[in-house]
Amino acid sequence: MNKLGMYFGAKKQDALFRGDTSNKVVNRYFIYGFQAIGTHICDAPDESPAMVRLVAGYSQKAWETLIEIYRCDDQKLKVKGLLLLLYSLTIGGFTASAKFYLSKACELINAGNLRFLPVYGRPPGLSDQVREDAAVLSQAIYLENYLYLALDGPPPVKTSRIEREFRQDLQVRLIRCRV
Repeated sequence: MNKLGMYFGAKKQDALFRGDTSNKVVNRYFIYGFQAIGTHICDAPDESPAMVRLVAGYSQKAWETLIEIYRCDDQKLKVKGLLLLLYSLTIGGFTASAKFYLSKACELINAGNLRFLPVYGRPPGLSDQVREDAAVLSQAIYLENYLYLALDGPPPVKTSRIEREFRQDLQVRLIRCRV
């Protein structure tokens, strides 16, 4: 998870590490997705026919559970699911597909009007859920810039709204310490 830059709170991390597919703490898609991606990060899928079957099984389960996510109304969960798919496509070298699914994730972000901060009222306290939501939007910005800079993708314009909010409303800046 940390290698991919995806953030999950402590309870969700524990469920991921245990492989809890009950859907009570974390969506089972992330269990199967991380299992499939983990084998690629460890360079293991080509070692044996049994390992290839194992990766194929995790990948199939991940696709099926991603379809389940798409049937629900939770835009943040859909975007987070697509981000994991984007990372797996990028690691696997399927950059054309990654560009396609990034545009789908950006459409979901804009259609759901997902934001770093609420339009009205005070910002929420920094809970695990707030961190997860901010990480999802931050990773969308990062992936669009990465695809542009490193993989010859289109110029980063799909995440411009949330990047502007990130830079202006959150006032992200360097803090210089003087000793």
